[in-house]
Amino acid sequence: MGFSFNQFFGLEHVLNAQPDLVVIYGFATIVFGLLLLSFLALIFNKMHFNAINEHFIAPLMWILSLTFVVAVVPTIVLYFLASDITGVKLIYCWIAILVGNAFFCCTNFAMIKKWINKPRA
Repeated sequence: MGFSFNQFFGLEHVLNAQPDLVVIYGFATIVFGLLLLSFLALIFNKMHFNAINEHFIAPLMWILSLTFVVAVVPTIVLYFLASDITGVKLIYCWIAILVGNAFFCCTNFAMIKKWINKPRA
Protein backbone atom coordinates (compact mmCIF):
# COMPACT_ATOMS: atom_id res chain seq x y z
CA MET A 1 0.00 0.00 0.00
CA GLY A 2 1.64 3.24 -1.13
CA PHE A 3 1.22 6.84 -0.15
CA SER A 4 -1.37 8.85 -2.02
CA PHE A 5 -1.91 12.60 -1.99
CA ASN A 6 -5.63 11.94 -2.08
CA GLN A 7 -5.69 10.51 1.48
CA PHE A 8 -5.75 12.51 4.69
CA PHE A 9 -6.46 10.43 7.82
CA GLY A 10 -9.77 9.16 6.45
CA LEU A 11 -11.22 12.65 6.02
CA GLU A 12 -10.63 12.91 2.30
CA HIS A 13 -14.31 12.59 1.38
CA VAL A 14 -15.30 15.47 3.65
CA LEU A 15 -12.36 17.68 2.62
CA ASN A 16 -12.76 17.06 -1.10
CA ALA A 17 -16.50 17.68 -1.01
CA GLN A 18 -16.13 21.27 0.19
CA PRO A 19 -12.76 22.83 -0.69
CA ASP A 20 -14.20 26.28 0.12
CA LEU A 21 -14.35 25.36 3.78
CA VAL A 22 -10.78 24.06 3.64
CA VAL A 23 -9.56 27.47 2.49
CA ILE A 24 -11.63 29.35 5.06
CA TYR A 25 -10.71 27.07 7.96
CA GLY A 26 -7.05 26.99 6.92
CA PHE A 27 -6.62 30.74 7.01
CA ALA A 28 -8.84 31.08 10.11
CA THR A 29 -6.62 28.58 11.92
CA ILE A 30 -3.55 30.66 11.15
CA VAL A 31 -5.20 33.95 12.17
CA PHE A 32 -6.68 32.60 15.39
CA GLY A 33 -3.39 30.84 16.18
CA LEU A 34 -1.62 34.19 15.89
CA LEU A 35 -4.25 35.81 18.13
CA LEU A 36 -3.87 33.05 20.72
CA LEU A 37 -0.08 33.30 20.68
CA SER A 38 -0.16 37.08 21.05
CA PHE A 39 -2.57 36.72 23.99
CA LEU A 40 -0.23 34.17 25.60
CA ALA A 41 2.73 36.47 24.96
CA LEU A 42 0.90 39.30 26.68
CA ILE A 43 0.14 37.12 29.71
CA PHE A 44 3.72 35.85 29.98
CA ASN A 45 5.05 39.38 29.53
CA LYS A 46 2.88 40.63 32.43
CA MET A 47 4.19 37.75 34.57
CA HIS A 48 7.79 38.68 33.58
CA PHE A 49 8.45 35.32 31.90
CA ASN A 50 10.33 36.90 29.02
CA ALA A 51 12.36 33.77 28.31
CA ILE A 52 9.21 31.88 27.33
CA ASN A 53 8.23 34.68 24.96
CA GLU A 54 11.69 34.93 23.48
CA HIS A 55 12.41 31.24 23.00
CA PHE A 56 9.01 29.69 22.27
CA ILE A 57 6.22 32.11 21.45
CA ALA A 58 8.13 34.56 19.23
CA PRO A 59 9.42 31.85 16.84
CA LEU A 60 5.94 30.32 16.65
CA MET A 61 4.47 33.70 15.81
CA TRP A 62 7.06 34.19 13.07
CA ILE A 63 6.34 30.74 11.69
CA LEU A 64 2.59 31.38 11.52
CA SER A 65 2.90 34.90 10.14
CA LEU A 66 5.32 33.83 7.40
CA THR A 67 3.07 30.87 6.62
CA PHE A 68 0.11 33.24 6.25
CA VAL A 69 2.05 35.55 3.93
CA VAL A 70 3.61 32.78 1.84
CA ALA A 71 0.46 30.62 1.61
CA VAL A 72 -1.67 33.33 0.00
CA VAL A 73 -0.09 33.10 -3.48
CA PRO A 74 -0.17 29.28 -3.82
CA THR A 75 -3.74 29.24 -2.54
CA ILE A 76 -4.82 31.79 -5.14
CA VAL A 77 -3.00 29.94 -7.90
CA LEU A 78 -4.11 26.44 -6.89
CA TYR A 79 -7.65 27.17 -5.79
CA PHE A 80 -8.80 29.87 -8.18
CA LEU A 81 -6.76 29.14 -11.31
CA ALA A 82 -6.45 25.34 -11.20
CA SER A 83 -9.88 23.78 -11.42
CA ASP A 84 -8.95 20.21 -10.46
CA ILE A 85 -7.33 20.93 -7.08
CA THR A 86 -8.83 19.12 -4.10
CA GLY A 87 -9.02 20.15 -0.47
CA VAL A 88 -6.56 17.45 0.55
CA LYS A 89 -3.94 18.71 -1.91
CA LEU A 90 -4.39 22.24 -0.55
CA ILE A 91 -3.80 20.95 2.96
CA TYR A 92 -0.62 19.15 1.88
CA CYS A 93 0.56 22.34 0.19
CA TRP A 94 0.01 24.32 3.40
CA ILE A 95 1.75 21.64 5.47
CA ALA A 96 4.79 21.86 3.17
CA ILE A 97 4.82 25.65 3.50
CA LEU A 98 4.46 25.41 7.30
CA VAL A 99 7.30 22.90 7.61
CA GLY A 100 9.56 24.99 5.36
CA ASN A 101 8.84 28.15 7.36
CA ALA A 102 9.36 26.29 10.63
CA PHE A 103 12.75 25.05 9.45
CA PHE A 104 13.73 28.54 8.24
CA CYS A 105 12.58 30.33 11.39
CA CYS A 106 14.11 27.82 13.80
CA THR A 107 17.49 27.84 12.08
CA ASN A 108 17.65 31.61 11.46
CA PHE A 109 15.82 33.06 14.45
CA ALA A 110 18.92 34.80 15.82
CA MET A 111 19.39 36.58 12.49
CA ILE A 112 15.69 37.51 12.36
CA LYS A 113 15.90 38.97 15.89
CA LYS A 114 18.97 41.04 14.94
CA TRP A 115 17.26 42.26 11.81
CA ILE A 116 14.13 43.33 13.69
CA ASN A 117 15.96 45.00 16.57
CA LYS A 118 18.37 46.87 14.30
CA PRO A 119 18.15 50.63 14.94
CA ARG A 120 16.80 52.53 12.00
CA ALA A 121 18.23 55.83 10.84
